[in-house]
Formats: sequence, structure tokens, C-alpha cells
Amino acid sequence: MPVQDSVSISMDEELESTAGILNNVPRTRRHVRKLACAAAALAAALVSASVYRIHAGANAAREQDVVMQDTMKVRGPHDKCSEKGKDCTESHCCKGTNVYCWRTDKGTGMCQQKSDSNWPGEELEGMNTVVPVDPVQMGNSLFCFSAYRVNKGTSDADDNAYNLLLKQKQNSVGIFACDMWRVYSDVDANLDEYKIIKVSGDDFYQSRRPDVGGWGGNQWINTPFYRQVWHKIYEEYPKGGFSTKQWTVKADPDTLFIPARLSARLQNQPVPATGLYIEHCKGVDYGFFGSLEVMSKTAALILFQNLEKCYNSELNWKGDELAQKFGWYGEDLFAQRCMDLHNVKKIWQFDLVADGTCPQGRPWGKEKEKKWIPDVETCRDRDTFVAFKPLKFSDKYFACLSAINGGLAYK
Repeated sequence: MPVQDSVSISMDEELESTAGILNNVPRTRRHVRKLACAAAALAAALVSASVYRIHAGANAAREQDVVMQDTMKVRGPHDKCSEKGKDCTESHCCKGTNVYCWRTDKGTGMCQQKSDSNWPGEELEGMNTVVPVDPVQMGNSLFCFSAYRVNKGTSDADDNAYNLLLKQKQNSVGIFACDMWRVYSDVDANLDEYKIIKVSGDDFYQSRRPDVGGWGGNQWINTPFYRQVWHKIYEEYPKGGFSTKQWTVKADPDTLFIPARLSARLQNQPVPATGLYIEHCKGVDYGFFGSLEVMSKTAALILFQNLEKCYNSELNWKGDELAQKFGWYGEDLFAQRCMDLHNVKKIWQFDLVADGTCPQGRPWGKEKEKKWIPDVETCRDRDTFVAFKPLKFSDKYFACLSAINGGLAYK
């Protein structure tokens, strides 16, 4: 039965290094030898030539994980990949989701969405895209959390976040159907008998999101707020909270999230030694969208333990080219770039979320509707998706959930 346990464990005095993370994962001698052999075998295979893999189809919504004995296919970090239309023979990866490093008829690599007809139809692989699997990290238990702000800088539809969470809890749906859950806010509040965990900071109100016609325009940038949320989550390490489950999942209050579907999907999901996160927005540079953030336990741990370095020095999240063009990083982009910087791996699953904040997550023909919301037909018909966003009002939220569950009524 899902639980929200009451734990009061103080934060470790110092952040551990990534090496410390891996050393803390329990392993048998046989397991260590197995990983070492897998890495050695992979390295040997790639010394003289690149590894090639038949691609299941550029238009496939979800990649079929390729597990070759003790290795798996991952996607390279954006900053180390080649531009679309450019040679990727050395990088073995391409910038942007749904852009692939195809093997050409000359044996080199080219970044395109689809392979040319006279090419082998294979992706060009390397040591950065085929990596050893860590069997210890496999599993499908979920630590889920949601967070909302009252002092977000403007009055808009997100003012309904508390009421959405309350009704979800009363019906034991959304994050409240996970194995363990938490809720965080910038104010003192309760969800029935549950006391929401309050976070505070002196840098919450610095810069606003640009208003480009979608949701959340003019709100305060949420990264400083989530920095404190992540600290609160990390305080429970290593004996409680997220560290007791295999996956950490953040769902926005207005995201209709179905944990049972995600848990089933993750049942046999391979995970590398340095953790894994899932990109789900197709056709963008950075596809780890905040509607639903899925990270393996080690991926979350690496993020939390490198948080202050990324926030204060390693990422120029307030002033780089991206920040100057689109505004300071939101928490999702910040988390993705911090994880990339610290060697967390990623895969693509474009059928994870029907996401109105992702242009290609909207129905065909409605990609430019920045305030598209999932309707009953979308919720019913996309029966492999694990989440739907945005559903900012309880009537819309529970109408879609009812459609998913065959007309079931909710209180």
C-alpha cells in the first residue's frame, strides 16, 4: 500500500562524490566482476571499429531498449553531440531528440531524422552510446513527489494546484498511488491529515519566465524553489525516502499521472552504473520536461549531490546563450544539464506523456496550440501513455481519468 512515512534524518555534512555514490551501491564480487567484464568486452569491441545497431524506425514513439548481454543503448548528452545535418562519426550522437547518427554508405555518421534510402539503416554506435548495465539498479518501485508555489509572482490557472492535489489524495490517484510520496510547497498547508513539507529561500523572487503565449508566463523562475525541494528530498538519504525506491518521479499537480503504467514499463528497464533519466519531448534540444520527470535512484542521487556545484558554478544557468534567449533555466532544464554534466545516461520514450507543453506531444495538426489540453478522447485513446498534461481543473482532470478507467466515478 502506498505510504508517506514520517522521517527526520539530517542532511549529510558534505556532498559525496559520484565515485562515492557508486561505491555505496551494494555489490557481490560476482557482480563487480560481471560489470568489469562487460566494460572490458565493450571496450575491446570498440577499439578497432564502431558498433552498429539496426534501428527500429525513426518514427517509433518509444525505443525498444537494446540490451546486448551486459550492455544497453543510451543517448549522448546534448553538449557533446553533433548538430543536425553534420558528421557524427566521432561523437556517435546528435543534438536534439529524434535526431539520429545514421551510418552512411561510406561508413561514416550523419545526423538526420531518417536514414537515406541507400544507407544501411543502422545507427553508428560508440562507447558513449552502448554502455554496461548495472543489474543491481533494476526494479520498478516508485518514490513520487509533487510541488507547488503560492507565491509564484502572478495569478493564473496554477492557483488551482492545491485543490488538484487534495482531490488526488482523497481519491488515492496520481502520486498518491506510488509506493511512497511527498508534497512540497512554499507555504504551510495540509492535505487532510498530511502536513505538506515547506521549503524557503532568499532567492525565490529574482527573474520571471517570459510570456510566449503558453502556460506559466510571468511566473518567477522555479529553479531556486526546486533547489530547496531537492535539498529536502536529499535530507532523507541514505535510510529513507527516495533512497528506498528504484525510481524517483516528479509529477506536476496538473499532470494526470498513472503510476501503475509507469511501474509496468520500468519492470525490465536496464539501468547503467551512473543512472538513467528519460527524455520524453520529441523534436527539441532538451526533452526532459517538468510535467513528468523520471530518474533512476542513482540519477537522482547524482543530481542532489552535485546540486550546489551546478547551481553556483558549473552551469551558467542565468547567463549562457540559452538563458539569454529564453530566460533563466527552469528546474527541468537545470536538472537535465546537471545530470548530463555528471555522466548520468538517458534514453528516449516519446509515448511517455501526452504533454501540451511539448509541441510534438500535442495531437497532429495542433502542434502550434500552446494552450492545448488533453481531452477525454486523448486520455482514452493513448492507452500506453503514463501521463497527461495540463489538466488544471478538477473536473477536466477527473473526466480524463474516468475515461481512462472505463467510466469509473470519483468523489
